Amino acid sequence: MKTSFSHSVRQGKMLNHVMVQAVGIMRMDRVELNEFLAQTIERNPFVEIDRGAQFLGTHSDNRDTPEVPSDTQISLYQNTADQFPRVFRLGHETRIALAFLQEIEPSGWLTVPVERIAKDNSFDIEACHNVLARLQTLEPAGIFARDLKECLRLQAIERDLLDDVMAALIEHLDQLMTCKLPALARRLKTDTQSLARRIDQIRRMDPKPGSVFGVEEVRQISSDVVLNVIDQGLSIELNRSSYPTIRLSPIAESYASDKPSQNGALHELFHEARALQTAVETRNSTTLDLVAAVFARQRDFLIHGYPALTPMRMSEIADDIDVSEATVSRISSGLSVQCPLGSIAMKSLFCNPVSYCDQPQTKHVALQMIRKLIAGEDKELPLNDRKITCLMQKSGLRVSRRTVTKYRQSLGLGPPATRRKKAELSLLLNQERV
Repeated sequence: MKTSFSHSVRQGKMLNHVMVQAVGIMRMDRVELNEFLAQTIERNPFVEIDRGAQFLGTHSDNRDTPEVPSDTQISLYQNTADQFPRVFRLGHETRIALAFLQEIEPSGWLTVPVERIAKDNSFDIEACHNVLARLQTLEPAGIFARDLKECLRLQAIERDLLDDVMAALIEHLDQLMTCKLPALARRLKTDTQSLARRIDQIRRMDPKPGSVFGVEEVRQISSDVVLNVIDQGLSIELNRSSYPTIRLSPIAESYASDKPSQNGALHELFHEARALQTAVETRNSTTLDLVAAVFARQRDFLIHGYPALTPMRMSEIADDIDVSEATVSRISSGLSVQCPLGSIAMKSLFCNPVSYCDQPQTKHVALQMIRKLIAGEDKELPLNDRKITCLMQKSGLRVSRRTVTKYRQSLGLGPPATRRKKAELSLLLNQERV
């Protein structure tokens, strides 16, 4: 009885150690895991990392999938990501920068508020602002600007043109439409000749610096998971830099064959190595299962993008792969997937339902509708939120004016007066450049 009790306690401790190891590793991102493994290898002779092919583990799904076009030429996103090593040295800074890169528009502008990026990815807001400041030093000058004024200011800095007069002129750009040159010069406390020279310099700037890369490009940045459409099915691979595999060293095999005692430092290291191997394998296989389950529900996303998402909760995926909802949340956090539409954040595919024509849809339908309505509006008489709400309700989407305002702001689209002034300024600058 006494011996049985002692054995049970020892086994309980071993299982607890394995579980703690697995949970801890499941929560690590690629940088944290690689750092942890590097430290483990230095002190544990029983552990080796398999550094074979770049990708490991494949989940194939051969159900019919419509052909998805892809584009592998250099893009704004690849050009920008290639510059990251020049300005970022720490892993968490690069992760924040990648989150910003996910949101950049083909124009090169950042239309999503910094606060939203920080909240969606659980980043520190101050760190996000610091990373954005460095992103705005990348080429071409003006990318990651949040509005026209900031875009021009960044280009003026890059060309060493940002003196007090230039800064004041950019700040009062909207007055170019209503003020004559002498009056504006007096207001800015300069002469008309100096003001005219700076206006000419602004006309030579590019209000859309990202457009030189084209508008039909796919984001090619390093992702944790790569999903491809092959032979009308889906192939899912894990990036080895994010999901390495662990194996026991030849020393471990020799040690195990010698029937080691159940105590001592070597035994602890041997047990740790086996627990680590199991934990990493669990992390990898669970991630494959999760990604496969998500895209089994979101096939249309691969063709039509976010507007085609169907409502999906983490609890549903947890049931599909027989894990806890907390596990789904931990794996999805910070997980990026490279697919034919670009590199996307896994968490962005989870969404609650909204009612559209009495059918459950996601908020992306509303976001796309707001974007299209504003894109097609009369630039001289832009739509206000109440009018947008009425048009959306007539189309069958149940949405309130308050929700429309929130969604419009999340898209980085200003109120009617701001949009009208921005359109007038862009037209003026484009005409002068021509």
